[in-house]
Amino acid sequence: MTERGTQIDIERLPVATVVTRDNVLIAANAAHELVTGYPPSEILGRTVLELIASLIDPRDRAMLERLAADPRSRGSLWCRVMRKDGDTRTVRVEWSQAEDLTYVFLLDARPEAFGQDVTEALARAAGTFSRCASEEEVLERAVDVLCERDFTATVLLWDEHDPLLRYGPTRVPSRKLTRAFEKSRPKREILLQINPGFMERRTAFFEDGVRLVREAYPDPVAQEVAALLPAQRMVQAPLFVGDAPYGALVVTSDALTPLVATALELFAELIGKAIENIRLRFERVERERLAALGEAAGVMAHEVRNPVGAIMNALALLERDDRSAAPNRALLAIISEETVRLEQLVTQLLELGRPLLPRPRAYALEELTKSAIRLLSSRGELGDRTIELPEGQETLAWIDPDLTELALVNVLRNGAQSTAKGARMRVRVEKLEACARWTLEDDGPGIPDEVARRLGQPFVTTRAMGTGMGLAVVRRIMEASGGRLAVGRAKLGGAEVTLEFALP
Repeated sequence: MTERGTQIDIERLPVATVVTRDNVLIAANAAHELVTGYPPSEILGRTVLELIASLIDPRDRAMLERLAADPRSRGSLWCRVMRKDGDTRTVRVEWSQAEDLTYVFLLDARPEAFGQDVTEALARAAGTFSRCASEEEVLERAVDVLCERDFTATVLLWDEHDPLLRYGPTRVPSRKLTRAFEKSRPKREILLQINPGFMERRTAFFEDGVRLVREAYPDPVAQEVAALLPAQRMVQAPLFVGDAPYGALVVTSDALTPLVATALELFAELIGKAIENIRLRFERVERERLAALGEAAGVMAHEVRNPVGAIMNALALLERDDRSAAPNRALLAIISEETVRLEQLVTQLLELGRPLLPRPRAYALEELTKSAIRLLSSRGELGDRTIELPEGQETLAWIDPDLTELALVNVLRNGAQSTAKGARMRVRVEKLEACARWTLEDDGPGIPDEVARRLGQPFVTTRAMGTGMGLAVVRRIMEASGGRLAVGRAKLGGAEVTLEFALP
């Protein structure tokens, strides 16, 4: 609690604090009740001497009364506090004067020592983040460190394009609890509802974690999770990368205190800094790699395209010769196919290396999809594969039509090349609250999770004859357009590629 006129927001302090004016208590925070067991309503209005008489062990009262009577002698003092429940705790009393107000801090010896130990352990662990090669490795390392301190930890990941939070690395004591989590994802807005200081990156400490679970999950999932929680106390530490929310670190343990919550707030900040550094490092490497690819593409365009063009012209002449024997015609067909593939590789390298300057405007994704399909069909790249399209709708997105059509062509081509003849593909277009979403599903063999995480990088492919350039071009276009590329498993059983665009 605070009173108008106090100069420090004592509710934000992680230690038990009371405020006095003219030796009368006018405010006390929640942390004070944790240490003494007395709610503010039972102590406000009392004098300092009355509080000493009711809270302090008789063996320490005389010494504390002398300090209260003589402000010049005030300093740091260890004494024993008699809690409301009859327990006795050792605390360190600190005094601070600000104008006409006196702040009295009670630092609980047990949690203070524990909090200091945790702070030092987390600080040492954060020093190892610089050796992590990926964001996932940073998060895994962070939750491992907390697990080593006998905390349970869950990372909830924030996605601007998804109203639901995703689960990151999690360390909980039972597989049952993990399965309970997997049944439902909390809404993104719950992070702000339970912690009004989330966007200011302030950590929230809760005595009743069960209440939060009931707010975050629907029944009966909430009941199941609440019954499996290993502890009541909970801390939610916001994770930010740069100025953008990244998620939250949720820690559970009965050993948590406001002081430990402060240490976790710093730990979460260091996690965000480590992820930001990895992204900057990755962007620098990507720029250097793309620059090298651009130079290589220029050389290939000059040194390869001319011979390829000559080979294709010669093939055209040979294919007109009806006297060619059947085996020769088969060989000519193979040469033609491989020459076309080589030409496509050079084209994709040029597309990957050239600078992209989108000129966005409002344009219908359905119209671009049909245009991309017509282009691929005219080249014979779709074969007899069936593509289901949404009918009777127009979903506008804020896009560069030429670049977006190029992205759709690459995704559709990749889907056709990854599926068997006669395969079925389906395109979905949706207007969501935050974006326009375009999705391609196929019934092919699908993509392993470990490969899906790397798709979009140059030369990463799932096909023996693939170049790994198509989705790399798509990713560049989406990044330049401020959109998002995601790859996963489709309901049809194969792969699912999702492109998300800004709304007009």
